[in-house]
Amino acid sequence: MLEIKNLSKKYGKQVIIEHLSTNFSQTGVTVIVGINGSGKTTLLNLVTNLLQPDSGQILLDGLKPGSREYKSKFFYLPSDFYLPSFMTGKEYADFVLSRYDTSNYNQLPNLLNILDMTPSQSKTIESYSFGMKKKIQIAVAIAANTDYIIADEILGGLDFDTVILVQEIFATISNKKKIIIVSHERNTIDRFPDDVRLMRKGTVDSFTGSPDELTKFIKQESVLHDKLIEIQKHFMHP
Repeated sequence: MLEIKNLSKKYGKQVIIEHLSTNFSQTGVTVIVGINGSGKTTLLNLVTNLLQPDSGQILLDGLKPGSREYKSKFFYLPSDFYLPSFMTGKEYADFVLSRYDTSNYNQLPNLLNILDMTPSQSKTIESYSFGMKKKIQIAVAIAANTDYIIADEILGGLDFDTVILVQEIFATISNKKKIIIVSHERNTIDRFPDDVRLMRKGTVDSFTGSPDELTKFIKQESVLHDKLIEIQKHFMHP
C-alpha cells in the first residue's frame, strides 16, 4: 500500500501540495486528473523520491523513500523522459531490466511483439519516433515486473490502437500490482472509472461521479471556466 500523510511542498511562496493525505491500494488502476498546475506531477515526483517534501510522510509497503528497497518497488514513467539515443531499443531494455531483481526477461519479447516493436528493437533509439520511444518504455516498465507502475501522461501521443492495447495490458496486470496514471485522456478515465482521484488546490480526493460529471466539474474550475466564457464570447457568434 502507498500511504501519504499530511504531505506539503512549495516552491518559494507558491504552495503546490498542501497537507495532502491519501492511500492507494496494492492492486488495481488509479487515474489522477486535474487542471494544469494542480500538483499532479509534483505529487508523482515526491512519491518517486525525485523531490523531497517540505513536511509529511510517504510510505510504500511500510518503506520510507530513499532506500534501494523502496526504489525497487516501483517503475516510474515520467512525461518528460530521456532515452539514450546511441543505444538500440533492445540494449536499452536489457540495461534497465538489469537494474530490477524482479524483471521478467521472458515477457519482453511478447510485449515488443504486441506493441509492434520487434523489428525496431535492433535499431538505435535516435531513429525512433515519439510514439516508438513511449512504446519501448512501456514494454520495459511492464517487464520490470515491479509492484507499482507510476505513469505521468504516458498514453498521450500514442495511436488509438496502441492506447487500447496498453490499457488492456494495464487492466490485466493490475490484478496483481498497482498502476497509478496521471492522465488528461478521456478514454483513460472511461476505461478505468473505478478509482479516479481529482487533484485541485494541492489536495487530492476520490471522485465518485461519472466521467461526464468529472468533465463538467473540471470545466467549473476558475481558470478553465473563465477561458470557456471567452470562447463563448468570441467564437459563438460571427
